[in-house]
Amino acid sequence: MSRIGDFLVRQNILTGEQLEQAQESQKVGGGFLGAHFVKLGFIEDHDLLKKISDQYGVQIIEIESLEIEPALLQLIPQNLAIKHTLIPVVQSEKALTIVMADPTNIVALNDIKFITGLEVQVGIATEKAIKTIHEKVYDQGASYDSIIEDFEDEEEVEVIALDESLDLNELERATEDAPVVKLVNAILTDAIKKGASDIHIEPYEKIFRVRFRIDGVLYEIMKPPPKLKNAITSRLKIMAGLDIAERRLPQDGRIKLKMGQGREMDYRVNVLPTLFGEKVVLRLLDKSNLQLDMTKLGFEADDLKLFKEKI
Repeated sequence: MSRIGDFLVRQNILTGEQLEQAQESQKVGGGFLGAHFVKLGFIEDHDLLKKISDQYGVQIIEIESLEIEPALLQLIPQNLAIKHTLIPVVQSEKALTIVMADPTNIVALNDIKFITGLEVQVGIATEKAIKTIHEKVYDQGASYDSIIEDFEDEEEVEVIALDESLDLNELERATEDAPVVKLVNAILTDAIKKGASDIHIEPYEKIFRVRFRIDGVLYEIMKPPPKLKNAITSRLKIMAGLDIAERRLPQDGRIKLKMGQGREMDYRVNVLPTLFGEKVVLRLLDKSNLQLDMTKLGFEADDLKLFKEKI
């Protein structure tokens, strides 16, 4: 159970039903539970911060106006900062001050102590404010909004969105259109930059979303317009050598992406028909990480020699 959620229920600020609803929302969207209280309209951002500050004795910090030194950002890995919604702001000789959305996240605090070797002092800010800082200070890959703005020809996009009466020549031509190619390439490369292990591209009745699995947790990355789902899915199927005309059976394929400096990335592609369209899951395999050096497994020299003899 959530410490913050339980506290707000005890204070009669939330009901038990509202807490359960927010927890269900968190399971789908990930992130800090408190942000889901705000998203669902159960409490205002500033009221939530005040309650957390009073309960846990942490200071509210207005991070929007802070100038964060680049050297500070090097102390905490970017993927850790993004995963736990936090940002380092001040370093002294023995301590590091971080601003985070959830000051009860003991896992994040212990990780930072271990990585930096410093005592950690905590301030709080809203999840939205911290993510805004992340966008400014970190290279988080693609700017999806600017790419989607390139889809200016609404009529052509509507052709892409056709289902049963689809003209395959039209669809194949549309998937070669620059904005579609740019958006799909941005998703694939952004997943690498964020250290994702999987990409989930999921159609629902009213929304179409892209999620990355990072350190075992699924994070929603973007929500393209639902009318683009066939174009994006078909582009991926073409890249994976799959049949874009087949939309009622599961298909498996592979995309190989050359990253430069001899590095190659493989994407194992699985396409599964669902009620609202085809869901695509891509598993990222970095071939450069597949070379196993047995000396790094912790064997003593004599044990390693004996092991090699036995195998």
